[in-house]
Amino acid sequence: MCSHATSLVTAVEQTLSNILLPNETLTAIFLGLSPATLASVARVCRQWRAVAEWILYTNVSISETLSATSLIPYDKTWRCCQSIVSNPHLANALKKLHIRWMWEHGDHYDPHLEIVISNISRAIKLAINLQSLDLYLGLPSLPEGIIPASLVFPKGNAVFHSLRHISLDGIGYLAPHHLAQLLDNVSSIQHLRLSDYRDHLVLLPNSLPSLVSFCGSPHAAATVLPGRPVHSLTLIGQDYVTDADLSRMAMTSIPLRHLDLSAMSVTPTLLRNVSRNLSTIESLRVKLALRHTLHFAHSGIRMLAALSHLLVTFYRLSTLDLSPTHVDYTGLSNTAEELSLCQSWHSARPSLRRIVFPSQIEWGYHEERRTWIPVLPEGSRRRVSVTISPLSRRLTWAICKPHSPHSTLRTKEVMLMYRGS
Repeated sequence: MCSHATSLVTAVEQTLSNILLPNETLTAIFLGLSPATLASVARVCRQWRAVAEWILYTNVSISETLSATSLIPYDKTWRCCQSIVSNPHLANALKKLHIRWMWEHGDHYDPHLEIVISNISRAIKLAINLQSLDLYLGLPSLPEGIIPASLVFPKGNAVFHSLRHISLDGIGYLAPHHLAQLLDNVSSIQHLRLSDYRDHLVLLPNSLPSLVSFCGSPHAAATVLPGRPVHSLTLIGQDYVTDADLSRMAMTSIPLRHLDLSAMSVTPTLLRNVSRNLSTIESLRVKLALRHTLHFAHSGIRMLAALSHLLVTFYRLSTLDLSPTHVDYTGLSNTAEELSLCQSWHSARPSLRRIVFPSQIEWGYHEERRTWIPVLPEGSRRRVSVTISPLSRRLTWAICKPHSPHSTLRTKEVMLMYRGS
């Protein structure tokens, strides 16, 4: 029975291999297949293998957990990069290369590391059609000599005409002039993330002409942003930013619109300095460093009322996201106090249209009613908000429920007579 099944499979494979279809047709068919299915398809015939491998190596995403007890550390990374280096046609197919290493015990060096890092460097050099490069290797950014292995990027401007996204984190020590040389030679970069780079960069005035978003330390941002069309900025690293760095961040060729400070602990002083230097911000996401932890059970949210005088300076601000701010009793909220803050902040900054509180509750401004209402994300459970009008002595229940993909909110108000004490 087993031999009959094997013969049948062989006959089917031979029949399929005799069906000669153009590579373009096979590509259109195979694009919807999962990686596991593509691996099976690649065993049918040489033509199918070439097409399947081309698709498989178009988007490469590797995630590995490394430990000292691993028999073959970096196995996935090594095999993938070795295939790319050994097969130039696969290197030409590569458009996305994402590698993420997770270390179990903090060991960052072993005899295999230099070989694997060298293979990664060679694979990157050959991937001339690369569009997205994301490396998170978990290596410390220490001076040269601590870890012998380090990435080597191609020199010259003959490669990477399509590279749009670069994210480098934990890649080991990278000399400032080597990083600057890479950025100077890749003019197509639109999104740049340098998570663990803390120094200033000396770039040519005409480098990074297409950059629209940057994520990195304040020192790096102060040297990358001036003169470039960056409209989105995420700052990480130290919790203190100098006025000099902030003033240089404001020297972009177009107004800076989006600012994310959720990876820092932002004090009122820092937020004041930000509002003074980056007043064109339209969307602000921030994690506040408060002297006391917010807790809604004791009306601690009222401490946020002091933000009103800071919001005045952001004359274009439409979205304020405070969700990263730490709160005790997560999930609880005082609707009346949140509504009061919405109204107070809107009076100070009339351009506000969306506010997310530390309770994770989002409020939106209703233009027709000229009031603020809580907004639930699609698929959320119902939430009932209660407000009491002292004049009409009536109780208003706003029952919010999403009802279609095109509408996130439906509000039904039921007026009930309120019985006072």
